[in-house]
Amino acid sequence: MMVSKRFIFGLIILHLMMGRTGGNEICKASGSGRRWACPPPWIQWGGKCYRAVMEHLTWLQAKDECINFGSVLVVPQSQKETDFLIRLVPPWFWINCNDLEEEGTWKCWDGTDEVEFRNWATGEPNDKRGTEDCAQVLSGGKWNDNLCDKQLPAICKGETSLRDSCAY
Repeated sequence: MMVSKRFIFGLIILHLMMGRTGGNEICKASGSGRRWACPPPWIQWGGKCYRAVMEHLTWLQAKDECINFGSVLVVPQSQKETDFLIRLVPPWFWINCNDLEEEGTWKCWDGTDEVEFRNWATGEPNDKRGTEDCAQVLSGGKWNDNLCDKQLPAICKGETSLRDSCAY
């Protein structure tokens, strides 16, 4: 069985990130027995849990995959969060932004709340050929509108959970 270089690269990045924090930095900072944490293979950052989906999926498949995990397709809420995300799934990935409801009116949802942060690349969104209705993050962290049927990796975002211990 052949494994793609991107998949291996993603695993290496994940391993390096976990090695730096152990994946449970809040656990290390807390002295009590119950701690907020993310179960493996989720990664904790900024009080939330993130999971890279390395499989290339359409935008709708990516959104459904995150729902199956009990989470949502990520939408960055700051440049700092974007910088974290682009280290998880290089170089491009889907985000939970689209103008499917009304052309030119982009909705970006983080669960039930609309996100105000926008980071469009210069000239975007441009709805090239009138068919680009879903958003992706490019390698530099800027956003681009793309065909919703294009297949890209994704990142799911969920809540931390209260655990009895940090041992997984």
